[in-house]
Amino acid sequence: MRLKARAPLRIDFAGGWTDVPFYAEDKGGAVLNAAITRYVTGQIARPDATGILHALRGDRSYASYSLDLPSGSGLGSSAAQNVLWLAMVKTSINNTSSRSEIAEMACRLSEMLGILGGKQDEYAAALGGIHFFSFGGTVEAQPLDLPLSFQDEMRSRLVLVYSGKSRLSGSIHEHVWSRYTAGHGPVLAALNGLKRVAYEMRDALAQQNIEVFSDLLNENWTYQKELHPSVTSPELDDLFHFARAHGARGGKACGAGGGGCCVFAVEAGSSDRLRTALKMKKLEVIDFDFDSYGVFVRKG
Repeated sequence: MRLKARAPLRIDFAGGWTDVPFYAEDKGGAVLNAAITRYVTGQIARPDATGILHALRGDRSYASYSLDLPSGSGLGSSAAQNVLWLAMVKTSINNTSSRSEIAEMACRLSEMLGILGGKQDEYAAALGGIHFFSFGGTVEAQPLDLPLSFQDEMRSRLVLVYSGKSRLSGSIHEHVWSRYTAGHGPVLAALNGLKRVAYEMRDALAQQNIEVFSDLLNENWTYQKELHPSVTSPELDDLFHFARAHGARGGKACGAGGGGCCVFAVEAGSSDRLRTALKMKKLEVIDFDFDSYGVFVRKG
């Protein structure tokens, strides 16, 4: 039996970092993100034969994965891979779970592996869609029921680009959370600001206000940079100045920052201008749409 599957990556628009248990279980976190049509794909095969035939043939189960983006992109690929693997394994043994249960199991798996991070990536990969998440003792997922016409407009005003520099989120997390646990006031203030921006961005999207959404991306990026100097770099700062000079109204680094992908919201009619300028700069512009389904497993 062979199973093939895919799990979407995500763009985190606001509130990232507040989903990490250090803060979420203490203050309550909030994140707004969107699953996108860039995927971790994989397959798992389990021999159909059993008993003596299975032993004679030496059949073994195997799994394989692929990702069509650079590693360290800041789009949640590691969490998506865990979600993908769990969904395939549970399907292969006829053991079903809800998408939220798979997401929570993937979070526990990351914790067992010693990965320091939050929960938004696993839930985005499992559930798909555009969601506002609340984090605390439990995770509450609020899908944003946005008209398709507005989703199309929103996507057309967004430009996703790989900065050309991979980043290791683990070291950035260690810097930030060591500050937080030591009672560093500016880090707490920045995290509180990130949470507030997530709520305000949810309201802006509910009102279909792209301009306020774009401005809140900037505000989120400002708070991100206040967490630790390693969240940004001279190269990222130059990229943001370049993007603003070519039509970007707002933007932020995805994930922990320090490199990887950046997302920019452009002024109306400026998407092609920015995309062309970034390509002339030899940077990879990543095409995407919003994924509405989440992790998907099929036989084949």
